[in-house]
Amino acid sequence: MKKIFFSILALFFILSGATADVPFATAKGQGKISAGTKINYDFTKMNYNMATGIVFDMMIAPENYKGKTAKIKGQFLSEIHEGQRAFAVVVWDATGCCPTGLTIVPLEGKKYPDDFPKEESKVTVAGTLEIMNLFGGETLCLVAETWE
Repeated sequence: MKKIFFSILALFFILSGATADVPFATAKGQGKISAGTKINYDFTKMNYNMATGIVFDMMIAPENYKGKTAKIKGQFLSEIHEGQRAFAVVVWDATGCCPTGLTIVPLEGKKYPDDFPKEESKVTVAGTLEIMNLFGGETLCLVAETWE
């Protein structure tokens, strides 16, 4: 159940006023994303229903997505979880009631807030999908190699 932490959390997302400079998790760069890189899952070109279906499948069978590249455009959100900052990019449906999105893990050396987008701003993130031990279990995350 903890695999769907951000999916459920986004529905009830309450941004904390506290700050923490240390991300919940970081990753070494995979080096897969550069100009002209083939993106396996480009959420920027999908409608909300398709994106929701794929994110749901990612929660059910994360091993099918490990090592694949993805790109998502949505609202950048973060919160304090267990004393450290966790990140997500959330895509909302047309009515603004039902979010979907991905947990984002920054590359090592990134400092919050200096190296991150402004809270609740629109952002496009591309990177590699990796399974990481977060939130008390294995979670499929997007290791953010590029931010726009």
